[in-house]
Amino acid sequence: MLQKAKWAAARIIFILSALAGAASGNLLTYLLGPLYSWYFFNDLHFFKYHRYCFPVTVSGWRLFSEWIRNPAYRGMFAIPLTAPPMIGPDRSRVRVRASWHERDGACNGCTRCCIMRRCPLLDAERNRCKSYGSFFWRYFNCGRYPENTEQIRFYECRKWEVIKKDKG
Repeated sequence: MLQKAKWAAARIIFILSALAGAASGNLLTYLLGPLYSWYFFNDLHFFKYHRYCFPVTVSGWRLFSEWIRNPAYRGMFAIPLTAPPMIGPDRSRVRVRASWHERDGACNGCTRCCIMRRCPLLDAERNRCKSYGSFFWRYFNCGRYPENTEQIRFYECRKWEVIKKDKG
């Protein structure tokens, strides 16, 4: 119970910080730079990453707009505040398709979800997220993708499939 309260508090603090940063025109983001840098890059050296402040804010507003306009999107990507942070999908729910060319489970070569979201944290040269493993990655959708058939269908992901449970 205490652990779930910590996860919820961490998410609430992040969301409020992100909203405050965006509402201040990123002024607060610069004032609290190391916090934001740690949230997104696991690094307190803000000036290495300050160029991402405005693109991440714009991306956040696009995501928020999608949540407001599209109830299906909101439903398929809803994360309970008390959900544990994750660094990968729940392998009891999804698996890599037998036809996927990379058997290690990495998305190398496929960044479709990042491209569709126009995520500014995508390192296109390495096909990897610059935020990989960070608080943001673990506590929100990136670290737990995919969780359901709707997410896989939405991003037209050819890598993952949902494991069908026997009804018996």
